[in-house]
Amino acid sequence: MTLQRAAVQHSSSTWRQPVPPVASAARVALVGQIAEAILARSPGRLLVGIDGLTAAGKTSFGHEVAERIAATGRPVLRATLDDFKRPWKDRHLYDRESGEGYYRNAYDYDSVRRLLLDPCRSCEAESCSLCAIDPLTQLDHSARRSPLAPDSVLVVDGVFAFRPEIDDYWDYRVWLDVDAELSVRRGALRDQDWAGSDAESLHRDRYLVAQRIYLDEVAPLPRVDAVVDNADFTRPRLVPRPRTPRPPVTGRDPFDALVIRTDYTDDGAWRAVRAALAEDPESAAHVVDDPAWAGAGVDEALAAVAGDDELSVVFLADRATMTSPHRALLAVTALTREECDDDEEYARLTAFGARFRTAPAAVHGIHANLSLANMGFEEYAGAAHDDPDGIFRTF
Repeated sequence: MTLQRAAVQHSSSTWRQPVPPVASAARVALVGQIAEAILARSPGRLLVGIDGLTAAGKTSFGHEVAERIAATGRPVLRATLDDFKRPWKDRHLYDRESGEGYYRNAYDYDSVRRLLLDPCRSCEAESCSLCAIDPLTQLDHSARRSPLAPDSVLVVDGVFAFRPEIDDYWDYRVWLDVDAELSVRRGALRDQDWAGSDAESLHRDRYLVAQRIYLDEVAPLPRVDAVVDNADFTRPRLVPRPRTPRPPVTGRDPFDALVIRTDYTDDGAWRAVRAALAEDPESAAHVVDDPAWAGAGVDEALAAVAGDDELSVVFLADRATMTSPHRALLAVTALTREECDDDEEYARLTAFGARFRTAPAAVHGIHANLSLANMGFEEYAGAAHDDPDGIFRTF
């Protein structure tokens, strides 16, 4: 059966760059690998952030990933953080021309959250704005709305995408890696038509200085899901990701479900999750509530419990949990391909993906039935897939 291609909705900004031509078979393969990893996160809405130095190739890569995801039938929205900068006419109110001023003041993160990220994260929102202020015309496009589907994938590129103001929104983070000198050369070449002879100093003295402040203060690389060496467009490659060690998970009773909190932005929402977990007085959960786990991804959680042979599923209280009206946790199977007899068995057991969303009150039943092999992970994931909100509640 041939998949029906979905649409890619683009920003109305005149700053928008075209989708690049195919550069090489190696690039197509790598983009496909990233797209598959993104889609494996959830059949529901997904938010993808693409970051890197100026002129690292973020926008082109975002277009390529978006096209590849749309080819699978998932609707895609494309946005760039450059469409959410503060109006240029107001620059006299703040410093935007020095390196530090550009880092501190250029982007309007309140608008990014209100117009784009919060609607995309909300299960109830039906539209979002892909552009606030057009960088070239300075026209306000925030009233233009793009429709959201339950399974939409938002792909956003931009420098400083993993700043604390918006970092917790991303379900998948990509860092495009190029060295500083290549960033300056590419950027100066790209911008010489409008910046002229000042193009190189603009990149070296403003953008590069801003990037160095960002890297020193935020240290985003340990939290990303993929680092792509994009120095050669025809031969990009995945490189090892630096990681901040997470505390070990120890002392769990085999009868207790494991819940790891990875988002620390809303204590009220977390209290609601804890209350729902405690509704069944006869069941308990081993809860990891340690800020050292803030921003941790699925891979890190699975690595931390790799030695727990009796654990079948891990539940994460992530950003989506805290912002969802249902406080839905992310359930992730601990099953690996090596534990299965063959690829066919693994494919069957993960037919609806390796993760799904679940109401907190259902955690104990899922954990117990999977531990006793009364039911399979695919049965719960399938029920979540069929739910209008993409959440498992009960059979």
